[in-house]
Amino acid sequence: MTRSDLERIPEATRWQVCARLLAKLPLLYDITYRRGVGEDYDVLEHAIWIEMAREARDLADAFRLPRSTAGELASTLSVLGEALFGRDFLFEPLVDTGERASLRVRRCPFSEEADLLEIDHALLPDRCLAFTIPLIEALNPAFTLRYVRAACTGDRGCELKIMSREEAKAEE
Repeated sequence: MTRSDLERIPEATRWQVCARLLAKLPLLYDITYRRGVGEDYDVLEHAIWIEMAREARDLADAFRLPRSTAGELASTLSVLGEALFGRDFLFEPLVDTGERASLRVRRCPFSEEADLLEIDHALLPDRCLAFTIPLIEALNPAFTLRYVRAACTGDRGCELKIMSREEAKAEE
């Protein structure tokens, strides 16, 4: 293989393939290892998602992505989602009051890959939670994230809210 062989595949295509594989990989591992690992599988996989959240935070640090307010965190989550998982991860901002922001997930690569692999969507929500909550809290420890709706649990779509930890405690 020469460099020119690699360059025959456009860079945008290479990135798109990588993003799709990153979305598909957790599902393939689940299919392959869940039965053999047993009850510890989810705990082990959550540790991986939490580490991925740290990597995403490092990316945000490196490029000084904004994170002072809930709205900035929502925007940064959207940027990181697309940077890591490709254009198939599409967020739509709904509300931004500074201290609280809501987003709707318009497209989810994990859901799309689960459909292609014919995997039960009930396996998906824990992965999202294990990634997005630690990511938001690592980006700005004064904030947290809650799911309002999750398409993979039967809701008509996914909706997330970013709020102060104080507000989240008051809601509990």
